[in-house]
Order: sequence, then structure tokens, then C-alpha cells
Amino acid sequence: MSERTPRKPRPRRLRAGDAVLVGTGALVALLLAGRLLIPGDPGVFLDSGLPWVGVLILPAALGALLLRSRAGGAVIGLSALVWALLFVPAYVPGLGASNGSDTGAGRLTAATLNIGADNPDPCGALREVSGWGADVVAVEEVAGPAECASSALGADGTWIRQGTVGLWSRHPVDATAPLDIAVGMTRGLRATVHAPGGDVAVLVGHVASLRPRSVGQRDDSLGALAAAAEAEGDGPVVVAGDLNTAATDRAMEAFDGFDEVQRAAGWGPGFTWPASAPMVRLDHVFYRDMAARGAEVHEVPGSDHRGVVAELAY
Repeated sequence: MSERTPRKPRPRRLRAGDAVLVGTGALVALLLAGRLLIPGDPGVFLDSGLPWVGVLILPAALGALLLRSRAGGAVIGLSALVWALLFVPAYVPGLGASNGSDTGAGRLTAATLNIGADNPDPCGALREVSGWGADVVAVEEVAGPAECASSALGADGTWIRQGTVGLWSRHPVDATAPLDIAVGMTRGLRATVHAPGGDVAVLVGHVASLRPRSVGQRDDSLGALAAAAEAEGDGPVVVAGDLNTAATDRAMEAFDGFDEVQRAAGWGPGFTWPASAPMVRLDHVFYRDMAARGAEVHEVPGSDHRGVVAELAY
């Protein structure tokens, strides 16, 4: 009898389930790693929700486990690695950014909050904020006269208001001035705070909102605030406010040379908006020639934002 020629094994085709898993993992990895290649509004809004792209990894990983898909598991594992490289350093203090310079005995606790123009009890909200223990408090969306701000935050301090933003300081303040941040109205200010450890330039800003077809206006406003901060020259500088810009937004490159407290000294993403179920960090404290020693997020009664408190040393 003649011997049969052994058949060559056919290439294994991906099952439908495997193909879906591989496609999902590849899509997540591409969105995370290639986001800067997506131009215009879609790219910017992807930036804002970038951490949430990783949510797709969890059900995909479960599917790979249930289907015993090696190909799907490999690609999903790759996408999980890309996510981890992007976000784990930002969520663990000390890994995401330089802690800056801490060569002196100066200490300053800075807070920022968007109090909300429609807040039914702004005075009560400010009284609660006074318990945060901040040395300087930046307030955005100040509506109406708000005569209570000084007494609510502390009558022993100084309250300064320019347009719809304000700054309270327990230390002496001078060189105060409105700050033009390209929004068509006064939503910025700067001041010199004479803290015991030395003078600190403090800038407060409420940047133009991010909406479809208005990305350019937001970028111009953020750039104007960043340029004003850069122009402060040598010495400690703090920039606090509602920047309407996620920490993952490409426009944050405007603050090159500054560090952010949450990234340097906070645990987790530090999301601040919307207050009821925060999904993005729009409220920030940036600093230069200082070191971050702590960062926290607090609820603000009656506001749709949460506030940020930063402990700084210099």
C-alpha cells in the first residue's frame, strides 16, 4: 500500500469572538497612543475623556478570559499596558511630575473653587471653604456683589475682586490688577502675596469654556493665562482657577515649565467636574519655583465643580 501524503495544516482563522476582541484592543491602543494625530474638535474632546477610554479594556479582558482567546488577550494586554504607561504615573504622587524646588522655609496652602454663578447660598459655601485652612483662596464665577466673601472666608484676611473672579489672602497683598485672558470680560487677576516665607505671585483665571466649534477661543484664553504666568519672571508663581481644560488636554502644553499639584502630589485623577459624579479635572493649581507637598479635592456646596487645595513649599 502506498503511503498517504500528510496534509498541510490549514492556517487557523480567527473566530468571530477573537476578531472582536482583537479589534477592541487595537482600537483602544490606537486611541490612547495616537490621539495627537486626531485633529480639531474630535481630538480635543478625545483628550478630555482619554482616561475613560480604558473602560473598554475591562469587558474586553473578561471576554478574552471566557473565550480563552490568546490573540484577544495579547492585544488587550498591550492596550492595558499603554493605558498604564499614560496614567499610572499621573495617579501616583511623585511619579507624574517634578516636585520642584523646596530650598526655603516658605509654606503656602492655595485653594481654588468655581463657586457657581447659580449657587443658592454662596456665602454659606464660602464659610465652609474657610475650614479648608487655605492661605489663599481663588474663587471663580462670583456673581452679584458678594459682600460676604471677606467675612465668610475670614475677616482677618484681604478679599480682592476683579470682574467675576476673586482672591482671598490671609497674608498682606499688593500689586493687584485685572488680567486679560481673552474672554471678552474680566475673568482673571494677579496679585503679589507677601507670605512669611517670601513673596508669591498668584494668578487667578477662569478660562473660556470648551464647547464644539469654540476650541480655538478656549485655547487662546488658556494661552493668554499661561503667557501672563510665564511673564512673572523669577520667584514662586501660583496659577489657580477653572481652566476648562482637562489634565490630558493637548492645550495644557501652554503651561510647559510649570508643574501641577494633583499630578505631583495627589492620589488618583483628582476629577472636579461635574461635582455630583466627577469625570474630568477642570480645576487646577499650577506652580513654579515651588514644591508640591499635598493635593486634595473637596466638595463645594451648591456648585457644579469641586474645589482643589494644594500644599506648596518654597
